[in-house]
Amino acid sequence: MNYRNNQNRITSAALGAALALLCCVPPPAFAGGPGSAGVQVLKTDMSPRALGMGGAFVAVADDVYAANYNPAGLGQLYLPEASAMYQSGFDDATLQNLSFGLPLPIQGFAGFDKPGLGISAMFSDSGRFVYNPIDANGGVNSVSMDAESTRVIALSYGEKIFSGDVDLEGYSAKIDQYMGLSVKYIGSELLETYSASALAFDGGWLLRENNLGLSLGASISNFGGGVKYYQETTPLPTILRLGASYQRPTVMSQSLLLAAEADFYLQEKLKSLRGGLEYNFQEYFNFRLGYRAAEDNKGPTIGLGVHYENFSLDFGMTMGGEVFNTSQVSFAYKFSGWRTGEYLRKKPQYRGPQAEEPAAKSKPKAGQKAPGKPAAKPKKDSDFFWIY
Repeated sequence: MNYRNNQNRITSAALGAALALLCCVPPPAFAGGPGSAGVQVLKTDMSPRALGMGGAFVAVADDVYAANYNPAGLGQLYLPEASAMYQSGFDDATLQNLSFGLPLPIQGFAGFDKPGLGISAMFSDSGRFVYNPIDANGGVNSVSMDAESTRVIALSYGEKIFSGDVDLEGYSAKIDQYMGLSVKYIGSELLETYSASALAFDGGWLLRENNLGLSLGASISNFGGGVKYYQETTPLPTILRLGASYQRPTVMSQSLLLAAEADFYLQEKLKSLRGGLEYNFQEYFNFRLGYRAAEDNKGPTIGLGVHYENFSLDFGMTMGGEVFNTSQVSFAYKFSGWRTGEYLRKKPQYRGPQAEEPAAKSKPKAGQKAPGKPAAKPKKDSDFFWIY
């Protein structure tokens, strides 16, 4: 193995160790239980596409919203992309998210080209809170104020750490691995009186087997301390996501994407099971369907997407009940003018390896020497590089 490969593995191992440390070190001790975490908006789906698929997106993570589910997916970006999302929820609660991501024209830490960088900003308002205090004269006054407002600014980075053929007991697998990290600033204000802020970190890992269209993903979100509004510190909702996805072409230019995911809310000792599908029609329309189980906000989800050239419009909606129902809409644009030949996305083959037929041997003409034997091809490394 050459020097560069050794350096790539050493660097990748360091990145893996950092992510493992982030995932394995337990968060600070707080009193657990449902509702014990603050800034609950951090548990909200931030993508109409992901929402339509039930929120099962950690093993997909192939667009600008990867930063919200698995920052490792930013390493899959092949064009700069900007998106704006709006969500309407119960009563007058609202949420907005602005995201921008691009592949960088440099080498990443592991030595591969085009690592991805993402910047996002989220703003939420839980609606108005109205109460009627009684003054000293017995009169009733009506006072209205924002119940809770939150802003989150995040900087994310993802890159490819391994790519190559791997021999798995006679099967030649085409493996790509990605890792990513995010740092986010969280600011929150309650009743226009009590304010708090915190730093949090996300980490993610993604593996793709391109011949079969299989992907595995894992991430941890909102890892950090807590927010202190007055005297008591409230933890952030740390989320561990584990998932898998499978993509397969059907007929003509259509394809089917299936995804499943398990989310664990570590601070609150809660979990959520999610699954969904996305059917792509001729690269112009997407239909999405999903289901969320093992949580209070369980029920089906649905979504639609329309794509035309560099523009896309996506819609997602939950159907978990009158209180929990939310709908999201987003508009995205890809800057294709930035494209160069090396940034063209390669479509996966979705088929197993096939033996090559030997070329027909031809006799040398009179006066010509018989061709010599071709140089022997180097053997493929059969070691499967994960994270070590």
